[in-house]
Amino acid sequence: MSPRQLDGSALEPWQGESLTLGNEINKLASNISLGRDAGGVHYRTDGSQGMGVGEDLAISMLRDYSRTYNEQFDGFMLTKFDGKKVKVVKGEVVSV
Repeated sequence: MSPRQLDGSALEPWQGESLTLGNEINKLASNISLGRDAGGVHYRTDGSQGMGVGEDLAISMLRDYSRTYNEQFDGFMLTKFDGKKVKVVKGEVVSV
């Protein structure tokens, strides 16, 4: 739902692209890092680089977890901050 464009007095069904959980989490991470910049302690590049480091760490953890499954497992699929889709399976990261 979104506010009516003319006066904002009512809600109308959303007509744009579908929202996804992944996109919303990425937006939240970006907003948090930008909010920290407002305090004057960090620069924008600190947040960008920090999100990249966090992404690399998360992928490394998924690589470790993917080696521990005894059951049939097709792997973890994710979209990185740069928009590339990757799959983590049996300790390897492959582009999709």
